[in-house]
Amino acid sequence: MYIAKQRHKGTTHYYLRQSYPSAGTLKSRDLFYLGEDPRDYLVYPDDGCAFYIRESLCDRLVELGVKPDNDELERVFFPYLDPETQRVITAFSRDGMTRSEQNSLREQVRRSEEANFHIFDRRRMHYLRFMEMDQSRIARSPQKIYRELLDKSRDEIEQFFMEKESILEAREKKVYPYVIFDVASHFPGVIARRFPQVLAREEVDACFLEEVCRLNADKEFWADLGCGRWLNEYLVRYVCWFFDADFGESRYLEDLLWEWIARKRAFRPPPARGRLKQEEALAVMGLSPESFSSLSVRELTSHYRSMAQQRHPDKGGNHEAFIKLNQAFETLVARLKAGGTGGFRTTRG
Repeated sequence: MYIAKQRHKGTTHYYLRQSYPSAGTLKSRDLFYLGEDPRDYLVYPDDGCAFYIRESLCDRLVELGVKPDNDELERVFFPYLDPETQRVITAFSRDGMTRSEQNSLREQVRRSEEANFHIFDRRRMHYLRFMEMDQSRIARSPQKIYRELLDKSRDEIEQFFMEKESILEAREKKVYPYVIFDVASHFPGVIARRFPQVLAREEVDACFLEEVCRLNADKEFWADLGCGRWLNEYLVRYVCWFFDADFGESRYLEDLLWEWIARKRAFRPPPARGRLKQEEALAVMGLSPESFSSLSVRELTSHYRSMAQQRHPDKGGNHEAFIKLNQAFETLVARLKAGGTGGFRTTRG
């Protein structure tokens, strides 16, 4: 069981739903309408930390042939409990896992290693777990990180991600859809996976919408929910996030830091191979040390974008020269972000 949120005429409504097997797939069904606040169905006797679920809900579950499981109901309603009750329950749960729970976890891990998760779900889980823009190594990620998606219908999976995505900050609301819809795959080289803000906005927008439409028409992905004539409501938020926000500055260096945290090992800067010396990079981009010293990251990016559009191989440019231009840009933007320009200042002012 799970609690699902659904917007209707500007108001959020809550439903107690269940995923169940049917004809070889997992479907979802409404068990109980919880109104506009699930907390209305929580009762705290004597104003203490103990609680129980209202009998009207439990009676309805019995009518549907669903045996009310206290542990499962506690898990489902836990986010809606008052903070003190949550604290008490959490404190009791710290005593460690029982043998049964350990065996159940091992079984989940085993099944996740054998399961075939949809690539869109994998991209979302990978980003929310590691916060990496460049997902070129997603195929090498351990399958066990997706175990929370087991035994869930498409509707429950989408509700699961809605909850998980609440950790995203405002500055990530454009990057996240860009990554999970793999828009970077439409562009050559590594620049698209590290610096999407340097790409032509019209092309990026068109590629994003192409991927959204492709997923919206994927009958296998939507399973029991089915494909309709219009954009699925679970995709609407991604489109709104993407077009209502800007990329901002590159997250490449931040991605490296998250990688260090995830792997629990000392941070090492990216290898110098492929980087140009500052003098050569300046020459490639047609800049003098004096002009470079007055540039901000935004201005350097704008200068690179103009040169890249002219020298792209698709527009008659030389492939090797274009690679060197990208290397030059990476060298100089890294120097600016590090706060050093060979003795020159990095911003106007």
